[in-house]
Amino acid sequence: MVSEKRGHGAKSQAIENADSMAALLRSVANPARIQVLGVSMQGDTSVAELMQATGLSKTALSNHLNQLMGAGLVQRVARGEYRTTLDGRGLLSAASSAYRNSLRRIQEEREMLKRTYATALAGEMDVEKCELKKIEYLPCWLSYLGAMGGCLRYLGVKCSIVDVGGHSGYPFLINVSKGETCPSGPTALHVKTFKKMVHGTESLGRKLEVFTYPHSYPARHGRPTAREIELVRALFERIKKEIRERQKPVVLWGLAAPEYGIVSGYLGDSYLVKTFRGVAEPPQPEDPIPYHDLKAAGCIDAFYFGQGLRISPSAARTEALVRALAFADGDVDVQTNYVAGPAALDEWADALETVNGTAQNYMGNSYVGACVQEGRGLSAAFLRQMYKKMPAKQSTHLAKASESYERGSRLMLSFTKMFPFKFNGDMPLRKRKKGAQILRKVRSEEERAIKCMRKVC
Repeated sequence: MVSEKRGHGAKSQAIENADSMAALLRSVANPARIQVLGVSMQGDTSVAELMQATGLSKTALSNHLNQLMGAGLVQRVARGEYRTTLDGRGLLSAASSAYRNSLRRIQEEREMLKRTYATALAGEMDVEKCELKKIEYLPCWLSYLGAMGGCLRYLGVKCSIVDVGGHSGYPFLINVSKGETCPSGPTALHVKTFKKMVHGTESLGRKLEVFTYPHSYPARHGRPTAREIELVRALFERIKKEIRERQKPVVLWGLAAPEYGIVSGYLGDSYLVKTFRGVAEPPQPEDPIPYHDLKAAGCIDAFYFGQGLRISPSAARTEALVRALAFADGDVDVQTNYVAGPAALDEWADALETVNGTAQNYMGNSYVGACVQEGRGLSAAFLRQMYKKMPAKQSTHLAKASESYERGSRLMLSFTKMFPFKFNGDMPLRKRKKGAQILRKVRSEEERAIKCMRKVC
């Protein structure tokens, strides 16, 4: 009964004094102010001691002290000396206790999972397992295409990576970060652009339901919060139900890496997956991935496959070409500090030539290079498919556009040979300047292709 009364009291306080409580919590919602509270809890503490402990300047420390004193959490006991108040001690102790308990719960859950799998592998108990057979990730750099194409084929849709790429418009889009070629470029898509891509994918004949958690998981590197674990647990249960009851795979972002992959089943509290690792050279083992061990930079995306759609092939082709033109031309919404379309190639080339060698991002340069090279090849192949189904006048323009993309693909192949994909590598200025020249030639081919596509769209 006592604990019930206490819980009821806390609930009433939270409801009746929400604004005041929020203001109090905001007053300590800063690492430096928490450090000040912790140091001054030990007794009367001078400004010099606080500066040394926190690494703050005198002005910055003064601002934090004023906020803490305004909230009644710290008091001045003499000129230049401060002490944590009773309220400050209580608040810091309560926060520390809650933090320790949260970490303990996370650690206990991880240990429980380890014990579960260790026991299961030793054959001492059964772990629930469900797996869809004969489903494969299709090899490619643009992982959305590989995962989506593999799932659609499993569900009976006759398609290739070229089909998924062409109808989604994805390979036509070149997207790079400003000032530095970050590896996030191919996947850092604005939500409006991403929705257009998903809509295009649906034109292959399957309705898609998309779940999005619009924040990185985990928000802090390597340490999910209790709330985040609760969220991914709910997602895991939904995906289990999809596989067990509907016999359908799910495309999920952030499985083996910040890339798309296929959830083809589950084993206990882990996903069974098909990702780029299984088709790498040499192939890597596709180990089960604990549901809480996602590597979902930027967001969590999950795609559920719905009912079949009746699609008009001619209407789908027309929409695909219009979408491809918009993506190729960069006529789409982009994230802050990114550039799309032919201008992206100039941004990339400028970064290669002007950014200091030690600040160059080799992995980003090599990964984006591989994705763009693949994208030029897929764009050329899709336009070849299209011009065979179009009237003569239109097919002539699409054939020329396809040829430009093919030339761009060959140019990018020479770029990827200069900068083969790996996490680190040499980027001397001579090589970077040669790479920049290649990128500007690719831009010319992009513009020729776009000019031809405009004559059709």
